[in-house]
Amino acid sequence: MALVDRLRCLRSFSAAQAQAQTQTVEAQPDNAARMRAAAVVGYGAQPGPFRNLDGQRYEDGRYAAFQKEIEAFIPTSRHYTDPVRTFAYGTDASFYRLVPKVVVKIHSEDEVKKVLPIARKHRVPVTFRAAGTSLSGQAVTDSVLLKLSHSGRNFRRYEILDQGKRITVEPGLIGGEVNRLLQNYHKKHGTQMQYKIGPDPSSIDSCMLGGIISNNSSGMCCGVKQNTYHTLQDMRIVFADGTVLDTADEGSRNAFLKSHAGLVAGVQDLARRVQADEDFAALIRKKFSIKCTTGYSINALVDHPVDDPIEIIKRLMIGSEGTLGFVSRATINTVPDLPNKASAFIMFPHVELACKAAALLRRHTSVDAVEMFDRASLRECEANEDMVKLVKGLVGSGKHAASLLIECRGDGKAAMQQRIDEVLSVLRNSGLEIGSGRGEKLEDYLFSEDEKVTKVFWDVRKGLIPIVGGARETGTSMLIEDVACPVENLGAMTMDLIEMFERHGYKDASCFGHALEGNLHLVFSQGFRNDEEIERYSRMMQELCELVALKHNGSLKAEHGTGRNVAPFVEMEWGSKAYELMWELKELFDPGYVLNPGVILNHDEDVHRKALKPSPPAHEIVDRCIECGFCESNCPSRDLSLTPRQRITVFREISRLRALPSRTADEDARLKEFEEIYVYQGEQTCAADGMCQEKCPVKINTGELIKELRKEDMAKKHEQASKFSMWFAHNFSKFTAVTPAFLHAVNLGHRVLGETVLSTVSSVLNSWTGHLVPTWNKYMPTGASRLKEPMKPQAPLQAQKVVYVPSCVTRMMGPSTSDPEKASVHEKMLSLFAKGGYEVMYPEGINNLCCGMMFDTRGFKPAAQLKVNELQEALVKASENGKYPIVMDTSPCLKTLKENLTANELKFSLMEPVEFISRFLVDKLDFAKKKESVTIHVPCSSKKMGMESQMMYIASKCAEQVHPSGIPCCGMAGDRGMRYPELTGSSLQHLEVPQGCKDGYSTSRTCEMSLSNHSGVDFRSLVYLVDEATTPKQRT
Repeated sequence: MALVDRLRCLRSFSAAQAQAQTQTVEAQPDNAARMRAAAVVGYGAQPGPFRNLDGQRYEDGRYAAFQKEIEAFIPTSRHYTDPVRTFAYGTDASFYRLVPKVVVKIHSEDEVKKVLPIARKHRVPVTFRAAGTSLSGQAVTDSVLLKLSHSGRNFRRYEILDQGKRITVEPGLIGGEVNRLLQNYHKKHGTQMQYKIGPDPSSIDSCMLGGIISNNSSGMCCGVKQNTYHTLQDMRIVFADGTVLDTADEGSRNAFLKSHAGLVAGVQDLARRVQADEDFAALIRKKFSIKCTTGYSINALVDHPVDDPIEIIKRLMIGSEGTLGFVSRATINTVPDLPNKASAFIMFPHVELACKAAALLRRHTSVDAVEMFDRASLRECEANEDMVKLVKGLVGSGKHAASLLIECRGDGKAAMQQRIDEVLSVLRNSGLEIGSGRGEKLEDYLFSEDEKVTKVFWDVRKGLIPIVGGARETGTSMLIEDVACPVENLGAMTMDLIEMFERHGYKDASCFGHALEGNLHLVFSQGFRNDEEIERYSRMMQELCELVALKHNGSLKAEHGTGRNVAPFVEMEWGSKAYELMWELKELFDPGYVLNPGVILNHDEDVHRKALKPSPPAHEIVDRCIECGFCESNCPSRDLSLTPRQRITVFREISRLRALPSRTADEDARLKEFEEIYVYQGEQTCAADGMCQEKCPVKINTGELIKELRKEDMAKKHEQASKFSMWFAHNFSKFTAVTPAFLHAVNLGHRVLGETVLSTVSSVLNSWTGHLVPTWNKYMPTGASRLKEPMKPQAPLQAQKVVYVPSCVTRMMGPSTSDPEKASVHEKMLSLFAKGGYEVMYPEGINNLCCGMMFDTRGFKPAAQLKVNELQEALVKASENGKYPIVMDTSPCLKTLKENLTANELKFSLMEPVEFISRFLVDKLDFAKKKESVTIHVPCSSKKMGMESQMMYIASKCAEQVHPSGIPCCGMAGDRGMRYPELTGSSLQHLEVPQGCKDGYSTSRTCEMSLSNHSGVDFRSLVYLVDEATTPKQRT
């Protein structure tokens, strides 16, 4: 049968299936039943024969057979089939949910190469996922999800080439991480130019190269010319039959041309047909002159000669969303990262004037970025005091006012200024009214190089999406549509879209985006709680697509990928000829429809309104979560159990089930199973360090939710433990007094019995006691020395006072037996105070004081609050109401106290060692570089307090080479990492200690123990390094 005929048959059959599926959905008896089903599988169709359609991929034995066969090379420990983890992986950053039958963590290209033929053999569809930050539903499936991130160091190799002009990467690397690798290379080797990858999506610090390539991502500054399509040089592709093509290797190319002659001939035939059709070729070129990720990258068929099929295939893979093959490696041509930058935020009285200005700038200047804000976006800016001060006319501007955020760059100040002059000249001569309509002039909106000013502008731009997401009504989802049109049409399209949102009742909708490329992001909240809300969304989406694609000749997806979201509208945008061509492409590469079926091309006209993900209320701490996944790369448990996003989405499902007015037997069983599995996956292995909040666009700390759940659990089930915690808190000094002797005894046992015996016994006790007893390792501390009376300052007549709070950890725990350093932290702190000429005071009752963290992280809130109150009362007295600086030698303790502080007089007096050294000792000490190479781990608490750069700076004054650990959080979380050693083991497999480096430093004793254990290098407090490297300045 001819290919076209086969396609017609296939499409006819698929359309019939889609119609049957739609009828099944419409037959749901009531909305409550529908929403129950939606939370589980997305559709609610009753079990029946397997059909390769969303919601109808039922287990008929094929999934069991598939799993059995892949067990030969992928252990079952990497197959997830339990209801909690499959549900968790049914969520990505889109507003769709499909729950996979099985999640398989893939570790290598070789495993993919073996899995795909087995999937094809059993007709089991597979979907690849990297970071899961895609927005259009292309990374969810109800079949098999192949997860290649959060699996240790796999898929994370790279090689920097040609002094940074090229970089070869694997798909598990984060985009921002790649840019930092290039930055470090530039610094280390002193290359003439610093480079970065071309794509710069707003999610660059969370999304991975696999998604960037598969979605043909772009961003604020890269436009069309620097997207993946135009910057990719070579790639390795795994096809559906398991064949690997390395486009950089001549032997691989030749072998592929022979082994896949049919596929190659089919691609060449398509290219030949397109290139022979001048009107069609012109349409394709025009479509891709603006941002376009709707459908396949069929510009590959016109951009390259017919006799170079490998190049065409390579380009077709870009933006194919895992539907044509798997990209296991790519070599990318980087772009210069120009060092000089200046920005201006310019108001316009009407959005159409702003868009006309953007069109002129695109046509007549070399401007680097132009971001447009509509009035709804500006309204959010009015809440920012800095913006109000910097931007004249911002407050109270007219209904259709708008602004342009413009950035000019250069490899020197002169080049940058030339671009600024171009921009100002064009705007000055444009005849367009500048300002809010109240007399402002172009001169009121100056370009600034001041990073403090430009950061305000760009932080506001990046914050627009989370502002809408954070303010939305509980129970609704945040949606982000992504459209583009020729920049000349942008003003008219924007006005049409604003009017459309008003008419459909989307009062919070904002239109903003990359005006230089005619690219808008449309952000609004949408509920999927009932048929009426779904119908409203469907009507709006239909009109949006008609406005963009038909009226304004635009792209329905500019940079977010087609996914399921606009798959029903691809033909509307492209026309039948291109649409048929795309189906032919899919058939050539994946005739069995095993690779991510239903994505990009889908005959179900309603697929965009099915499998919609509900957002039921769960807890006020996390109800604002938009499930974007930005948090995941900071989570220490990401390779072990659930991530913050997954903890929230599973907790939402538990809360939904608990809130049902009546539950069926199946729902009762489901709730019980979810709650049981969540204990370990969600609660016990959460470090509750709050590093997820650092990347969260709406600033959710999932750790706070977990601590709240622990508190509730303690109150309900462990009343005696809660009472004991209060007794323990009141008698804390007794515990701190005996602990050093106990630690000395344990280390004596280590020397007598040996490492293996002590480790085995402690592991058994840990298991028997439900993780109450820590597991022992050779880097566990000895007992700390007794707290000494403060040394007399070396310049007593000029002495200043400081209040020193040795934490309970440093009062109890000294160095490990293996550490050549034998002094305790407080001894080194006292030495530094003396060198700086400080008179040291301990707060009264120091032996009983504690920040409360050890109680708080376990859910003993009353005991934690008691210790906080005691500590701050003692500090108020010792510091004479904050008159003197207060130094706590352990960063997490300081952070805990600051978070719970009620004594405002202490607010500006509290600091940890690095801040005190930076502010009060640097000018009093002479530094010498005593170490050749050191590794610095900045604890998560210090990162959250903004101490990272200061810590690296102080270390650089003491050592020739300073290396960051590369770890957001070590996972120790007080003693949790000792009780759940797999948590620190999972996090610290990413630890980066250079070969030959023998010393590591941090500012948290418990973190240092774990870092030492997983690196074989003794980590200790940074104060050891500073004390070794400094002498008092000679005073005259």
